[in-house]
Amino acid sequence: MPYAELNSLYHHVLSNIDNIETFKQVLGTLIIVNSIPELENDQMDSTFEMDQFFFWQPGETKACLNQLASVIGCNTYGNISIFHASLSDFLLDPSRSHQFYLCRKSVLGDIAALGLRHIRQQEYNENGLSNLPSRKFIL
Repeated sequence: MPYAELNSLYHHVLSNIDNIETFKQVLGTLIIVNSIPELENDQMDSTFEMDQFFFWQPGETKACLNQLASVIGCNTYGNISIFHASLSDFLLDPSRSHQFYLCRKSVLGDIAALGLRHIRQQEYNENGLSNLPSRKFIL
């Protein structure tokens, strides 16, 4: 297998992640959503944008990515960069990444659901309501 050592390295680095689902949301956005040509001018490539989009507290994206400092960087402005293109190749190949696999359909489905949640939030805000009802959204 030509990628055995690289796969082993990525599995080792990723095995230290506290929350795989959070990791998949962030990396799925960076790798899959940001590669959509129609969204070229609207890429989410900062921790601030990710926190807002995912309805997270400020700093949650950065905390997630800090666990991956050897393969992903965040500068002082929160801009995110993946150090090695091979990480994307690894994560998009289920035979290599196994539990870390980023399924394009799942990632895009989750992003679409979040987009709808933002639209709903905007409707509530425009009508003078400050928050969504107490119903929980699961993503």
